[in-house]
Amino acid sequence: MSSSDRGYRISRRAGIRGLAAALVAGMLGACTVQPLYGPAAGGGTVQSTLTRIAIAPVKDRVSQQVRNNVLFQLTGGKTVGDPLYRMKLTVTSREVGLGITNIDSSPVFSVRLAATYEVTNIASGEQLVRGTARTSASYNRSNQAFANTRAKIDAENRAAAEAAREISTRVAAAVAAGS
Repeated sequence: MSSSDRGYRISRRAGIRGLAAALVAGMLGACTVQPLYGPAAGGGTVQSTLTRIAIAPVKDRVSQQVRNNVLFQLTGGKTVGDPLYRMKLTVTSREVGLGITNIDSSPVFSVRLAATYEVTNIASGEQLVRGTARTSASYNRSNQAFANTRAKIDAENRAAAEAAREISTRVAAAVAAGS
């Protein structure tokens, strides 16, 4: 192989890399990346729209944890004065044993939570976004009843907080997209 052949291969590889980089740059140029909490597509700001989402009441403790966390994520703890949208939450949770020992007991458990949400425009009834956030949190059991109860509640609270973060992010993205 001569030195000129080798130089041709290097420059050919560099040309292919340059072409690939130009293609990627061209494709990325078509993206419409915008800040999540910046101005919304339809005018106004995403944050001001999020503070006008009312969340329907729920019935059980875990659902209330999800609702409280979503409210705090969307409004910062402020009351919703004149809502534009209504969110309906349906939360289910279950406890699953993760490890079986030689005495047929499971010292490690997981709380699995599924929170289905639907945000609709109050005036038109049009659906803004709908989805399900699925989370889980594990905990260990011992031979103390109070410790087991408290550990399960803590796991439920962790799973609820994570589901709320996921829901509020998805709703904010839908508001930012203007859908």
